[in-house]
This record gives sequence, structure tokens and C-alpha cells, in this order.
Amino acid sequence: MTVPPRTPVLSASPSDVGITPSAPNRLENPTFVTSPAVGAALATAAGHLRAGRTVAFPTETVYGLGAHSLNPDAVAKVYDIKGRPRDNPLIIHVSSLAMLRRLLPTNYALSPLYLALVDAYWPGPLTLLFPNPSPPPAPAPQTNGIRMPDHPLALALIAAADLPVSAPSANSSGRPSPTRAAHVAHDLDGAEGLGCILDGGACGVGVESTVVDGLGWKQGGGGSVNVLRPGGLGVEDIAKVVAAVDAKYGGYTDILVHGKPWRRGSTSTAPLPKPNPDAAPSTPGMKYRHYSPRVPVYLFLPSTVFPRPAISSSVTAPNEVVRALAAKTQGRAAEPKFGLLHYANSPLSKALASVSGVQMTPRSLGPDATSAAAALFDGLLELEADGTDAGVDAIIVEGCADDGLGLAVMERVGKAVGGGGVTGALGNGQGASDAGRFWVQV
Repeated sequence: MTVPPRTPVLSASPSDVGITPSAPNRLENPTFVTSPAVGAALATAAGHLRAGRTVAFPTETVYGLGAHSLNPDAVAKVYDIKGRPRDNPLIIHVSSLAMLRRLLPTNYALSPLYLALVDAYWPGPLTLLFPNPSPPPAPAPQTNGIRMPDHPLALALIAAADLPVSAPSANSSGRPSPTRAAHVAHDLDGAEGLGCILDGGACGVGVESTVVDGLGWKQGGGGSVNVLRPGGLGVEDIAKVVAAVDAKYGGYTDILVHGKPWRRGSTSTAPLPKPNPDAAPSTPGMKYRHYSPRVPVYLFLPSTVFPRPAISSSVTAPNEVVRALAAKTQGRAAEPKFGLLHYANSPLSKALASVSGVQMTPRSLGPDATSAAAALFDGLLELEADGTDAGVDAIIVEGCADDGLGLAVMERVGKAVGGGGVTGALGNGQGASDAGRFWVQV
């Protein structure tokens, strides 16, 4: 017997939203036209936002749990529903440049770099840091992360409510991000303060936005642009715009990732950086562990992509590694069940097609990092199956090169390594480490 959801789920097709760009600037104040059915769903959802309740809605990256950004009580509901640490900031979503300016200091003007990034990638999976006109006392962040989502329903909802919307992923804190309305309902159905779930189908990008601090850019050179969270837009895409602006205005800008120099194609077997757990994060993903299924997660680094590490285990054949992991995995059946998220037709997937003593459930991530970004969270949640008999006992994820969206994919997998539903500060022994990473010869 299927139990009906306690939180209303409103179906709304993105194709039933028409967007007319404004002139002369297409993003200044676009207008939205919807079908009657979608218009009614958006009016209901917008009413919840204006009343101080939260709404789950689709973006091109993942589903967000939104609240009125300028209503402290509404924003507090987001933290309460998710169980999110209060020092983990939220990204603000806007539907127009006119709305963006309402959130900025009175005399602040966008730099040539920001104008170029906005023109190139808004709406899209790019979050930019802007000065906060009324910042909290230091050492709290003095900036706000703001983006314009590239999803018709998200833009139309924000415009209908006529208010900025703070929205992290619509899931319990630390869990894999939801890319379908069903994921949201499974995790948050009936949560107090959740007005409705707007179902717009599957998200296209699948990983959260790239967060960029471009406030250190200096006309004439000598400045820097820091990618604080790799995401749905590759660092290469950011670097391309930075180079074009530098060529126009002179000088050279350093590209940083997590505050360290970026090197294109820097595929590495090294653990991810561990930010200071005591520092106040300026954007999500900098301090706390995320994306953690309730079962163990292992990252396999195939020799076809990753160079052999200087020090590696004597067991490097992938099937031997799986058998060793299975021996210490408490399964629900005589043979433990392992899920495998792999790239299409990869040597690793062929090597693990059959492992004696293990039930292997493969799920393809597609041919490359772009397809993997869209499939990763959905695959983790499907294989986990909430720890029921339908789910697996452990999940193996195949690693990929870290260029393009590969950097975002590898960061998310790295933070999921370990699994077990563990969440917490990255610097307290709960972040990515070598423990669940295996270089394997294929």
C-alpha cells in the first residue's frame, strides 16, 4: 500500500514556462508566461515563500530548499528542516539583475570581470561572491553568494514571489543531493515548515553550482580569482573568461582553486584539501562533509586514468580489492551486495563484471564526467535504497580525470568516501582521506 505524501507535490512542466528577455539587457528584468496549470502551481509555491514557509523546487543543478532570503525566520526553517549547521552559509537565488541590485551595497558596481562572467554564464550553474550590504560581525563572512539559476521553473517561481530565495540542496544535511522530486519527498516529506514540493522532473546538470570569489580581481593585473567550490561549470570555463578580460584590460590574474594555484589537467591521487574546521566558511561545501550515503563508499582510481602512486597497496587487481572489502563487509545476505557506479565500457567495469563471492549491481555514469555529474547522486541514492533489502551493502565509484566537470565529480565522490551517513567538519577526521581510495591496475 502506497502512503500518500504529507507535503503537497505540485507537478509543473518546465516546457510550459516561456521567458522573454528584457531589452537592452536580456537579464535586467525578463518576463515569464506560463500555462494555467503551471501558473497555479507557481502561485501556490510563491505564496508559501511570501508567508515565510519553505518550498522545494528544481534548478538545473539539484533540487533546492528555498526560503525568503531577507526573512530570518524563514531562513532558519531551512537550517531546521535540513539539520544544517548554522555556520554553513546559503546561496541566494535571483531571477533578474534588478533583483540582484536590491541585494548589493548602494554604491557597488559590478567589475568588468563580473560583468563578463554574468554575460557568459548567467543564468547558469555559477555562484558569485558579492559584498554584503549589512554583514554580521567578523569573523562571519562579509559576503553573499548569489546566482541566477538556469531553470524556467526556478526563475519563474522567484519572479512570481518577487523576492530573493536562499536555497541549499533539498535534503537532510550531509546526504547525497536530490536530482528528482521523489528524492526530496523521500527525505523531507512532512517536514514542519515545508509548504510544498514543486516537481519539474529530473535536474540536468546534477551537481551544485561552481562558486567563484572574483572580488580579488584587479584591473591591470595583480589580482586573483578563487574557485571556492568546483561545480556545474568547469574551472576551464572560468579561466577562459578571465583570460579574455585580462587581454582587454591588461595584466594577468591568478586562477586559484580552494585558494591554491590551479593547474589544468592535474589528475591526482592525493586526498582533497581539508579546510580549517574553525574558520567561518564563505560558501557551502568548504567546511562540512556532504553527499554521504548510509552504506560504505569506496573510490577506485583505475590505472588507465591515474598514475601509480609512489606508495600503493600490494593488492592492486580490482577484483581482489573487492573481495578484500567484501570480507569485512557485514552483508544482509550470504554474499554481500556491492553497487558499482562506472563509466560506460570502461576497463574497470569489465574487470568487475563478475567477482566471486560478491553480488555486483552495476550502474553506468555514462561516457564522461558531464554525464557522470547528472547521474552520480541519483545512482548513489538508487543503490543505497535507504538500507533496505533492495539496496546494496557498499558502493564502489570509478574515478575520472579532474578536468572540466571531472573536478566537481571527484570532489563530491571524495566527500562521500566512507559513507555510513557520517557528516561533520572536514577537519575532524570525517573528511576525504586515503582510507576509502584504491589505485587499481586494469
